[in-house]
Amino acid sequence: MATTARIGGIQPPIDRAAASALPEAAAQSRADCFAHAVSTVLSPPALAAAMIVIAAAATRSTAAWPWAGGALTLGVLTPIGYLLWLYERGLVSDLDVQRRAERPRPLAFTLTALAFSATALWLGSAPALLRGLSVAHLTQTTLVLAITLRWKISMHGAAIAACAALLLYLAGPHAAPALAAVPLVAWSRIRLRRHTPGQTVAGAVLGGLVMWSVLRWVAMK
Repeated sequence: MATTARIGGIQPPIDRAAASALPEAAAQSRADCFAHAVSTVLSPPALAAAMIVIAAAATRSTAAWPWAGGALTLGVLTPIGYLLWLYERGLVSDLDVQRRAERPRPLAFTLTALAFSATALWLGSAPALLRGLSVAHLTQTTLVLAITLRWKISMHGAAIAACAALLLYLAGPHAAPALAAVPLVAWSRIRLRRHTPGQTVAGAVLGGLVMWSVLRWVAMK
């Protein structure tokens, strides 16, 4: 319903329905911006890098840092560079690689880089935690690639759950607050229409189970 206000003359009608929709639209815009920020800050490459740094710091040995630098270069920076190369040549639509059909190529390259990284860490007798982390990342990426050929599982969900599992493994119950990041990331991906709830849950289950299982296996060796 429209009303007319007279302030120094005749004013155009004001649509009350449209005016009431403005705050809602602004709130939705803020939510989208926050979801984008969460997805960017807690992206799989950022979390992979953070896990390598956390693992190196947890060893409390200066000898771990050169190994961590190599793992970062091979397992994180090299795949990022390849993704940028694909994007520059129009082989992927965006750096988030939203289209499932475009994901196998960068995932396969990442898998190869991780295989080289894991081999170097194991043959070079790197600290056990870094070796375990390399196996977990390699296993997770292999499973994600296999599933992606048929279904768009959430890589964000897998990465954040893996990071939470690593923190729980290292710090026990003290790291429990980190679990709150898992539903937060899932919400951001659903909010941005990148994934369904089922895809985010599946990714989180896969990432958490793989990381926890591999770290426990390494601890028993």
